[in-house]
Amino acid sequence: MQNYYQILGISEMATLAEIKSAYKALAKAYHPDINPSKESEEKFKIISTAYSVLSNNASRQQYDAKLAHQRLQAKRASMRAYENRQKSYKNPYQNYTYRPPVYRPSSFDKNAEKKANLYAIGIVLSVAVLILIGISIYDFYHEYKLEKKISLFDESVKRADSLFYAGKVEAALNSVIKIKSDNNEYNPIKSYEIDYLNFRREQADIDYRNKAYQDALWGYLFFMEYSQTQNPDMQFKMAVCYRNMNEPNKAVFILNELMNNNYKRIRMIALIGEIYKEELNNTDVALQYYDMGIQSIIADFKRVYGNAYRLLVSAERTPENVKSIYFNSAEIYYQKKNYKQASKLLEWVIFFKPENQLAYEYLINSYFELGNEKEACNIFKKAEKLDIHPDLNIQLSCN
Repeated sequence: MQNYYQILGISEMATLAEIKSAYKALAKAYHPDINPSKESEEKFKIISTAYSVLSNNASRQQYDAKLAHQRLQAKRASMRAYENRQKSYKNPYQNYTYRPPVYRPSSFDKNAEKKANLYAIGIVLSVAVLILIGISIYDFYHEYKLEKKISLFDESVKRADSLFYAGKVEAALNSVIKIKSDNNEYNPIKSYEIDYLNFRREQADIDYRNKAYQDALWGYLFFMEYSQTQNPDMQFKMAVCYRNMNEPNKAVFILNELMNNNYKRIRMIALIGEIYKEELNNTDVALQYYDMGIQSIIADFKRVYGNAYRLLVSAERTPENVKSIYFNSAEIYYQKKNYKQASKLLEWVIFFKPENQLAYEYLINSYFELGNEKEACNIFKKAEKLDIHPDLNIQLSCN
């Protein structure tokens, strides 16, 4: 049976614009006013239902959670089917009946032979029945035990979730450790654990994409605590979650660890500097990170292009994080009235982003404050050629 995404012919990561576009295309094909057949009318109703659910962020989140739950149940069913196949294995010798050699002494009593055979058959059947009953009881017990373990696992997870959303993060994490410890010695539940952890991670990624940062954060914390792994991509997403949850210090702590482990170093420096500049209002510390980032960037430029990197660096191939570091650093120097350093960086900024009006304003003012009105005029003329009109509080005498 198709889900709503399949009905609209889109991926589960589709944007709202893609959802609307798919709906419009299908509506043109199946709308009753365009295609009056009964089949088209039924099809259009299904398409409209899918669109109404997926175009609303809240209902889409609920639907995504429902889909994820259905897939988890399917995985559970697959696990049980596998166990049942294992249990259905039959010993090839189970139905083997021993046949003694036939000998017929002349004095052999045929009635006694029949009775002996009947007794033997009765004994064999009795033993077989007892074995089957024993196997059934054994299988039932273990299936019951697994179901109980799964039920307890789910209940423990719900308690851990409730602790986290009550603000008791440490208690929630301790609860996760206890869940793992309680199930550590019971091998049959391992497959369920793996399926659940994968489900939890997938759900966290969905929450992260939908900007449900608290839910995403708990999903990543749960996964890493239970699996005892330190996934740098997950840690980065956790830092983004903390930042958007107004906990910048926690975000900085994680980003610093990632930077020190050389995980996307320039990107981490750019984010840390941005947090200190915007959320923590500490431009001095932000500037320390930006200076460190610029030193690393120049070292990379020299490694790739040599000492003539100023002539060879391409604005198109320069990552946005690099451009961000240069602009934010220049802005702080400008605000601190260090116009000399600001002008050096701003020259790079307008090279990287020639459409940045604010950078032109900073650079013109910096040259003017340094007494270099000629260069200030040159920058002003360069901006006008690009149809950029800087808003200046100074009077330039440009020819």
